[in-house]
Amino acid sequence: MTLDKCQIDHQYKITNIDFSDEALKNRFIAFGITKGAIIKLMHHTAKKSTLSICIDQSQIALRDYEAKQIQVEVVL
Repeated sequence: MTLDKCQIDHQYKITNIDFSDEALKNRFIAFGITKGAIIKLMHHTAKKSTLSICIDQSQIALRDYEAKQIQVEVVL
């Protein structure tokens, strides 16, 4: 599933990222958003146009189209 489909307060492991945009790739890498990273969805707007994730004790805001590029699986 993609990050935009996730539930708040659940942990997910990034399994794949679509790096079709070089600037987006660099932004993700700078924030530690890489394959294998564990993230937690903290908040989202009512229409999920913006999401907030926690990764390595940092909170990061993502736009909906960015979240759709990130494939995740639930961490049990």
